[in-house]
Amino acid sequence: MIRTLMIAAAAAFTLSACSEAERRDTGNDVEAAADKIAAEAKDAASSPELKEVGAEIKDAAGDAGQVLKETAKGAVEGAKEGAAKVEAESKDAAK
Repeated sequence: MIRTLMIAAAAAFTLSACSEAERRDTGNDVEAAADKIAAEAKDAASSPELKEVGAEIKDAAGDAGQVLKETAKGAVEGAKEGAAKVEAESKDAAK
């Protein structure tokens, strides 16, 4: 926060020492840079590479979900088998 304020104060001081034409040029440069960054961000967001990465992430998440589902299913089956074994052993011990 303090760093931001220091930068803003330095920028204000620097701009106050400039002529009107220099301030206009600086403003135009900043605006052009912002437009360029916005255009590049838009291009990046709609790029085929980014869409491919998104699809790969979606596929990986689906695969991970399937693995978790199968793991949970195996755990349930194992628990049922364990419970049946304990029940059988309890019946044998009670005889």
